[in-house]
This record gives sequence, structure tokens and C-alpha cells, in this order.
Amino acid sequence: MLNRRTMIQYALIAGYPYLLSGLPAKAANSDLTGPDLADPEQLLTAYMRLAGSLDDRLVIWWMEGIRYGVVDARATALYGMKVGMFQRYFKQPDGSFKQAMFELTYYTDLATGELLETYENPYTSEQNKVRHVRLGPEIRHQTSSGISRPDNPMVKQYNSSLGPALIRGDHIWIPIDVEATIQFPKPSAPTILINHYTTAHGKLSDALNGEIASAPCELNFQNVIKWEPWMKMGGHSGHMMSRAAGRKLESIEELPADYRQMAERQHGKYMSDPIKTLEKLAKKIQAS
Repeated sequence: MLNRRTMIQYALIAGYPYLLSGLPAKAANSDLTGPDLADPEQLLTAYMRLAGSLDDRLVIWWMEGIRYGVVDARATALYGMKVGMFQRYFKQPDGSFKQAMFELTYYTDLATGELLETYENPYTSEQNKVRHVRLGPEIRHQTSSGISRPDNPMVKQYNSSLGPALIRGDHIWIPIDVEATIQFPKPSAPTILINHYTTAHGKLSDALNGEIASAPCELNFQNVIKWEPWMKMGGHSGHMMSRAAGRKLESIEELPADYRQMAERQHGKYMSDPIKTLEKLAKKIQAS
């Protein structure tokens, strides 16, 4: 599994130098006054105001990007990604946040942007049936240390972190990382390695504004993973990586038309009313 130092090297290549700050927030900007974002709890509040919300409104992470295959350090663009993560957050007595969420991600043709049903694999010359992503609904726990380890015996190794923040003028970038190993009970099932790196970017003045619950936010994402099981790569050497960018939205009407059309066609039940889709988990969180 790649560590954060290795991922920083990937970030340089991808053009995201703002991930490189290892300095506390005040060290990154000595003129900063007000909340100390080197303090984990205050950083969490700023992050939630940008990437999520301090109240329970619907929050959508929309991003678009490209998935690459990497063999002998040579990256090949394979297909597009259209990402939607639908979330509601609920603040807990200890200051952390429980999150009810689901994800709908679709793989697309690089040339046309159309939804892929089958994919001509350039490594094997086979036609693969594409499996898009429908994750959840599920509950996650956002803390000042990152996203808490899921209560799932299939998760064998897990690490998550939030920050440190990078501040330049009235701009702030806050990274959140998740690295995990997932092993399914079936012996023939592949081991899943997850290395996800997301950065929320917005205005520092918004992140520190105690009068608002949710601020505008841009999102950048990179990951490194093993070959998708549906690609049937067998023992072929290499791995995959992705990069994507987008922003936070607060209604399905704000979603790009192409993503919304795909999601309504593939997962109409989820898209007809995302708040209703998350209602059962929201009530479970509120009752706990």
C-alpha cells in the first residue's frame, strides 16, 4: 500500500502542489488570526463547513475525471469517471459528525462521454462487461483524525487522516486521506486495496465564518488501486490510478445534465429523492 509520502510524489506529477504542506496552518500563514487550524477540532469544523455542512442539509460531491492503467510506471488513460456522493451530516455530542451517504459513480467513454456498457481492454484485448459503482447507503463517522475505521470484519487494515491545512491568502486547502485493505470471505475473491486522497478547497474567510453552516467548496481527488475485478486482468502486472475534480453541490438540480441523466437511468430509485434514500440511516443516527 502506498503511503502519504509516495502519494505526494504522485500529486506533484498530477499538478496539485498544494498538497505538499506539512506545516501547521498558522505556520503556513503567519498573518492568520482567529481560530487556530493547527488545532484538530477547529480544523474539523472548518473542513465540515467547506466539504460538508454543520447542519443536516443534503450535500453532494460531484466530480469528473479519468481512470488510468499504470504498467512499468507508464500511465494509460482508460476511461472517464463521473462521480456523485450524496451525504447528510449530523453533529455528535463529542464534536464529530455521523454521515449518512451513498455513492453513484459511472465509467464513460473517453471520446464520447457516453456511459460504458462494455469495455475493450487494451491490455488483454478482451471485451469486459463494465460494473459501475453503487456504494451504500451507509453510515460513516467523520472525526478530527479522519474517517473512523468501519465496523466491518472484512476491513483488515485501515488508516485515515485529516489535514494539515495549507493556507495562502484567503485560500485554504484541507486534505483527507483513506488507506485500507479489504478481504472478502470467499477465498477466490480479490483483495481490495484502497488509497483515496481528496482535497477540499475554498475561501479561508468562509471556512472560519461562524455565521454560515455550509460554504462553497472545490474538490480534487486522486487514488491508487489494484485492477478493477471486472477487467479480469489475471496476473497482469500494474495497477490503476485516478484523478478527478469538481465541487460541492446542495441539490440534484445543480448536477450536470449528463451525470443526472446517467444516474436517473441507472439508479432512478436513489435519484428520485436522495434525502428520502438516506432517511432511514438519518433516523438511525439521530436516535443513537
